[in-house]
Parts: sequence; structure tokens; C-alpha cells
Amino acid sequence: MNRFKLLVLNPVNTDVWNELTLTYVKRVISPEVDISVRFLSRGPPAIESEYDRDLAAPYVVEEVIKAAEEGFHAVVINCFDDPGLRASREVSKILVLGIGETSLTVATLLGYRIAVISTGSRYSKTAYYRKAIELGIEKRVVYASGIDVRVLDLRKDLNVVKKALLDEARKAINDFNVEVIVLGCSGLIGLSEELSEVLGIPVIDPTLVTVKVAESMIKLGLRHYTYRT
Repeated sequence: MNRFKLLVLNPVNTDVWNELTLTYVKRVISPEVDISVRFLSRGPPAIESEYDRDLAAPYVVEEVIKAAEEGFHAVVINCFDDPGLRASREVSKILVLGIGETSLTVATLLGYRIAVISTGSRYSKTAYYRKAIELGIEKRVVYASGIDVRVLDLRKDLNVVKKALLDEARKAINDFNVEVIVLGCSGLIGLSEELSEVLGIPVIDPTLVTVKVAESMIKLGLRHYTYRT
């Protein structure tokens, strides 16, 4: 049996998400895939703005280059803002996926009218409509919003977080006829199944979906086109 190495990179300067991410990823990944989870030695503690995203980007690229040298077959950038994604693909010959781009793409296979629910209501409304435009699916993403809980506080009271997510989700379904919801933050890992059962529509966990897409692409020998020599 061939073995494969996959790196999940949390693009923040804290290890608080590493164990949680690894626990949930191991539940969905195949046994022949060796999973590693890392964080940045430099960068922001959380990504809650374009400034944070751009601050993290060069350190993400450094980690992707390092992962390629260490023999990893793919890297998943574990933030919905996909910091450093395009630059990483320029300098790396291994597969690099961002959870924002990948999960939104998968969402188009599950429903026509899509909602993104993240953290930070003001930032999310602008950032994720812009991401939809970049992906050419701006007519499909009909609702984008966030709950008023800081990223580093997401796991302090899951009941509060779940209620806030359900409130936003029901608004998206009732007022915008949404058919599929994408959770727009890796810190919401592990909540999608319960939310989907309550709401009756698919709710996408961007980290878990992207890891499984990466696994499939590794096994199929697929990776992005690299135009740099």
C-alpha cells in the first residue's frame, strides 16, 4: 500500500488549534495518509481581517516550501481566507489547497443558493462576497455573514456559538432560500454534522471537506499547474 503525507497548516502563530484539528481530521482521513498539523512560528494569533491574512501569507509560503522539501504530497491551508494560497502554488510543485476556495467549490455541487457563515459579521459580509466574485460564483453566494464571537473564543462556550450559527443559518434559509451552508472558519471544525441535522440542509465543514478533496487528488496524481520554473 502506498503511503502519502498531508500537512494541515494552521496559518496562525498559536498551537491552540493543532490538537483539535488533528482529532477531527483523523476521523475522516484514510489510514494510508499520514497527517501532520502545524502552526506558524511567526504571524498573527488569529485571522480576522485582510491585514491579518496578508501578514500571515509570507510565512505560509515558507511552510509550504519546507513541506515540499520534507516530502509532503500536499498542504491544506487551514483558514477560510486562504492566506498565501496563490503564492504558495507559484513556488511549490506539490498540491496546495485552501479551505475557502475548496469548500465553496464543493458547495456548488450540493446546491445553487449558497450561504457563508463565519465570525466577525462586518468583515465576513465583504470578504466572502469578494471571494465569491474571484471564484466566479457571485450569483450563487446569496448570503454571507458572521457571528459576533472572536476566533480565539470559539471553543469557550459551544452552546453560545451553535445558537448564533443556527440563528444566522435560519435567516439565510428563510429570507434568502439558501440550499447549502459553508462554515467560514476552521475554528468551527466538528460542528457541521449537528447543524445539518437540525437545519435539514447540507452544512460544509471546510477543513474536513478540503482534507478529503486533497486526499483524493493526491491518490489521483492531480495537482495545480505551476508556471514558474
